[in-house]
Amino acid sequence: MNWLVKNWSAKLVSLILAVGLWYYAVGEEGVEVARSIPVEIKVEQENMRVVGKPVRVVIATLQAPRALLANLASGELKAEHVIKKVPSPGDYSFRLEPSEIQLPSEKIRVVKIEPEALVVKIDEIIVQKLEVEPAFLGEPAIGYHLDLSKVQLDPRSVLVEGPKIQLEKLGKIKTQPIDVVGRTRSFRKTVRLMEDPGLKLLSESWVDAYVPVEEAAAEKTFEKVPVRTLSKVGLGAAVSVVPAELTVTLRGPAKNLEMVEVKDLLIYAEISDLAEGTHEVPVQNVLPELTALKEPLPSVKVTLSRKAA
Repeated sequence: MNWLVKNWSAKLVSLILAVGLWYYAVGEEGVEVARSIPVEIKVEQENMRVVGKPVRVVIATLQAPRALLANLASGELKAEHVIKKVPSPGDYSFRLEPSEIQLPSEKIRVVKIEPEALVVKIDEIIVQKLEVEPAFLGEPAIGYHLDLSKVQLDPRSVLVEGPKIQLEKLGKIKTQPIDVVGRTRSFRKTVRLMEDPGLKLLSESWVDAYVPVEEAAAEKTFEKVPVRTLSKVGLGAAVSVVPAELTVTLRGPAKNLEMVEVKDLLIYAEISDLAEGTHEVPVQNVLPELTALKEPLPSVKVTLSRKAA
C-alpha cells in the first residue's frame, strides 16, 4: 500500500492534468447542431423591393467545438442576402452562401443550408395617389344613423410609395377606426391613416374627418288627404277634382313625424290659368319642417265648368 501514498503530490498533479486534458479534448470535439436562421433580403436597386415578408428562414447545420455550440441559440444568429441587380419585376431565386451567415466565432462552420434555394417576388416601387376611406367602429344611439354620403375628409387622397402590385390591389387607404358608439350628434375628429406593411406615406398621415350623425328616418302614411285647389282670383266656375283625396307617405325624423296630422299637410292643384274644361294638373305640396314625400304624388284631373246664371 506504500505505493499509493508514495509521491502522492506528483500523482495528484497528474490526475488534475489528466482531467483537464479530458475536458479540453471533449470541448474541442467537433459536434453538429441544426439551427433556424432568419435571412433578411434586400434589393440594391432603389426602384425595386421584395414583396411580402422581407425575411425568410433557413435551417443551417453548424459544426464546432461542443463548448461553443452548447449555448448557441437561434436568436443569436442571422443572415443577410443583397440582390445586386434585377432586370425586371418577378420571381427571383438564390442560394444563401455560408459567408452570408453571421456567426459569433470563426471556429463555427456551416455544413449545410436548407432549403438550398430561396425564392422571393420582386416588384417595382411606384408612387400612387390613393383615396382615403373612413373606417367606423360601432353604431350610433338607437334612433340615429351615420350618413356615409355626407362624411367629409381633409385630405380626401394621399400619396403613397410602395410595390406596384400592392398599390394597385389596395386601391384605397383606410383611416384608423372612428368610434361612433352611442353618438347622437355630428362631430369632427382628427384620425391617423392605417399603416400598411411595405408602404410609405409621402403625404400627411393624419386626416380631419367630419362625421354626420343624424336622426334615423322614419315613415308615416296619411290617408284621405284632401286635394285643394288654389287660384289667384275667383274663376266664376264650378271646380271638381278627381281624385279628391290622396294617400301621402312622409319620411323624416321620428319625433317630427309623430306630431304631424292630416290637417298639417297642404296638397293642392294650381288652377289660376286654366280654361273651362278638363285638365290634368300636377299636385304640389307644402309639408312640415324636416319631412319629405317618400314618393312623388300623382296628377289629378281638374274640371272647370261655367256656373249656371
